Amino acid sequence: MSFVNLVVTSVAGSATGSTIITVEPILTGGNSYKYKIAANPTIPAAGQKCVSGYTVWDGISEIVAESGKKIVIAEVGADNTCISAGMTTIVSAD
Repeated sequence: MSFVNLVVTSVAGSATGSTIITVEPILTGGNSYKYKIAANPTIPAAGQKCVSGYTVWDGISEIVAESGKKIVIAEVGADNTCISAGMTTIVSAD
């Protein structure tokens, strides 16, 4: 399996300080998402473990995050190794 760059978008969420994240292509069966928010995060490499600093995400729930920061979404396998990843700048509700 080759590394895929995810297209990640952020729009204002329904509550103050929240964002709605969308990811394409969609999650591959048996895998899950993790995310990391920072001023300047790095995208993990294929096969890199995504454990420290990452939060599990269901791919649907709004995320509480500050506008202007960046979010990295990583698709990981059962062993937390990165399969695909992408990044965008956060837009959260005022």
